[in-house]
Amino acid sequence: MADPVANLDEIRALLSQLPGPDLAAGTAAAARQAQLTKPAGSLGRLEELAIWLATWQARHPPRLDQPRTLVFAANHGVAARGVSAYPAAVTAQMVQNFVAGGAAVNQLCRVFDAGLKVYEMNLDKPTGDIVAEPAMSEEECAKAMAYGMMAVEPGIDALALGEMGIGNTTAAAALCAGLFGGAAERTSSSRTLTMSAHRCCGVAPSDRPKYLCDPLPAGMSLKLLFARSARSPSP
Repeated sequence: MADPVANLDEIRALLSQLPGPDLAAGTAAAARQAQLTKPAGSLGRLEELAIWLATWQARHPPRLDQPRTLVFAANHGVAARGVSAYPAAVTAQMVQNFVAGGAAVNQLCRVFDAGLKVYEMNLDKPTGDIVAEPAMSEEECAKAMAYGMMAVEPGIDALALGEMGIGNTTAAAALCAGLFGGAAERTSSSRTLTMSAHRCCGVAPSDRPKYLCDPLPAGMSLKLLFARSARSPSP
């Protein structure tokens, strides 16, 4: 496992070093399908996924012997504004349900033999309220990303990522508004969601990263980066 990153500059450097698709492996997978005794396209999306998996695993044939599901959990400060039908305490309760094996994701992982791991991201300390302040400082964002990086394990063939956090829809709406711009109403439906999205729309582009720092996408994003480095694709 690589050493954890310490700051956002190191993360930017990592982005420039990520491996690209292995087109030779993808071409070999496509050629193999053409040799099979079946009508072209008869397996639908399975054919596309097999080629995609070979391309990003950089091997033909691709393998799915060791799939893994990771769920990141954190609490959003904006939840105190009542943006969800449930209180923030439900985040920790859901984590306990994951651990006890009682959630829907547990059953899906059991059926597909995809080991499940849950990562708690400081549930006792919610982020800042993004309507009024940055969710996290750059240092806190880098730490969240480093936490996601440390979740990388060797030998995983494919990853499924999930997140749990009351108020996560609001965070997602604000992220979309900040990254892609446009009217806040495009990314949100309730009044408080729209307030959060407006907050990011009203911030100058150069300042938006301060408001877009969020523990769940931060932790998951670096997990995705290192999964790509390890050739463990995540759709």
